Amino acid sequence: MASSRAILCIHGSGSSPLIFGFQLSSFRAAWKDEFDFVYATAPHISDAGPEVLPFFKGVEPYFTWFRDEAEPTKEKVAAFNASIRETTDNWAKTNPQSRIVGVLGFSQGALAATVLLWQQQMGRVPWLPKLDFGVLICSGFNYAATQFMRDGSRSTEEGDEDAILIRVPTVHLHGRQDWAHKYSKKMLATHYSPKHATVIEFEGQHECPRKLEVIRKVTEHIATYSKGEVNEIIS
Repeated sequence: MASSRAILCIHGSGSSPLIFGFQLSSFRAAWKDEFDFVYATAPHISDAGPEVLPFFKGVEPYFTWFRDEAEPTKEKVAAFNASIRETTDNWAKTNPQSRIVGVLGFSQGALAATVLLWQQQMGRVPWLPKLDFGVLICSGFNYAATQFMRDGSRSTEEGDEDAILIRVPTVHLHGRQDWAHKYSKKMLATHYSPKHATVIEFEGQHECPRKLEVIRKVTEHIATYSKGEVNEIIS
């Protein structure tokens, strides 16, 4: 039975919705009565990403959200937006009873989710269903993306650093043994309001956590967001 709420899932670089669905198996089992899972597909074909091989060998194609090619960041974001809009528009047409209410991103997908949440906050994506919360797993960090957000914030009354802080409630899952841990921490410090962000560290590497204890903590925080409550940064 479909849920009345859905969560937009943004896979990592060099991955795919098929792979991400497998990586989120514990979340899907725990949230099967809470959310429908809506998977977006990145716009660019790519090589396999970090931690994808050898387990997911043979399940090509792999996709990436942001290529390394020397093209303006605004064009990279435009391609990303087009893919997300296609996904959300199709979901709204085929599942009118289930509204997308949050976003969940892993690795580069968490970076992409950050750009999406910032654009929502700036009123730049009026076609996007209102995202009430975000879940960011082992997030990456990209200086060009940060500069893109800074440049886009200069027309606001706030200073650049305040304007790039996302105030949507978010949960940040950091693997203690993750090679990208420092990038996850930098993303958190640079782009998320301390009053609206919650950090949950888990024993693991660059991966989606599978232990029910961790997923239960995320579920509890999302439940408080639904009640209009906001948590402090460390939980």
